Amino acid sequence: MNQQLPLVEQLKKLEQLQELDLKIDHIKKNQKVLPATLKAAEDALKKGKASFDAKNHQLTEFEKLSRQTQAALELNQDRLSRAIAKLESVQNTQEFQAASKEMEQLKKLSLSLDEQKKKSSADIELCQKDLAQLQAELEKLESEHGRQAQAVLGQDQALGADLDQLLSERGHYVPGVEPRILAQYDRIRHARGGIGLVPAVGGRCRGCNMMVPPQVYIELQRGNILHQCPSCNRILFVPAVPQGALQQSDVVR
Repeated sequence: MNQQLPLVEQLKKLEQLQELDLKIDHIKKNQKVLPATLKAAEDALKKGKASFDAKNHQLTEFEKLSRQTQAALELNQDRLSRAIAKLESVQNTQEFQAASKEMEQLKKLSLSLDEQKKKSSADIELCQKDLAQLQAELEKLESEHGRQAQAVLGQDQALGADLDQLLSERGHYVPGVEPRILAQYDRIRHARGGIGLVPAVGGRCRGCNMMVPPQVYIELQRGNILHQCPSCNRILFVPAVPQGALQQSDVVR
């Protein structure tokens, strides 16, 4: 800045900066919220995947058990065939009784394994139906997550474009304010909820609604001395229009 502007003009530029900064803060807040809008869809998708994986693992175990049962059935059938052959070649009553007993045990085991095989087949069939349903639900969740992700991306891009425009516009006003005043404004703004500059109307600070000392208010009206509110510490100015940048009801505190 080649020539320092009068304080009253700098405060006008600071008003514009305040308005822009509030819009910028609002956009940045919305940008931070965006990922949270995806969390519900992400959690649902994660839960859906976990359910699908668990059911798929269960199916794998059922199929493994079915194979093991089938192998046991085949082995038992082979032993039963050999037991029958042995029974036909026994030489005495003792051997006959032993062979008969073995054959009966093998038949019982065969029946038990057969029942187990049937149960495994039923479990596999039911599990496959559940898995198909979970697969369909998972596809819906993936589609919904993708839709929401696309929507969030679009919102983020739109907010980013608005933010770039506001930051560019802000750059037009910064050179008109002394660095020390700008630094003071930024420091107060970050400490006071985003509001660093407030109007003083009727001798009252519109930031905290407290009265300012009469002498301070007189000097504010003259516009040649920078003052801060003794109560909330925000920079004060007397607006050209009585309602100023904030309405009577918009007390910041």
